[in-house]
Amino acid sequence: MRKKDNMRNVGELIKKVLDKHKLSDKLIEYDAIDIWKEIIGKQLSIYISDVKIYKNKLYIKTNSSSLRNELSYKKTDLISQINTKVGKNLISDIIFN
Repeated sequence: MRKKDNMRNVGELIKKVLDKHKLSDKLIEYDAIDIWKEIIGKQLSIYISDVKIYKNKLYIKTNSSSLRNELSYKKTDLISQINTKVGKNLISDIIFN
């Protein structure tokens, strides 16, 4: 029983450190980027040159105008999928450049 209590205490300590240094939000952003890559798959990811999150917006840089147009039509669904998998309303918009 003592080992279980120690593990719980370590988990709580890690959470407190992450929260104190605002790292938990950053980790969630990295998860969202991984989810984005999972959603579009390997075949489409070759056309994506950069992905980042800034102020709750997902910025996608692509060199394919046709892909940009297609993804723009699916923007609402993509935002919903990412936010659902992350477990919070992290992404408010997707900007395609």
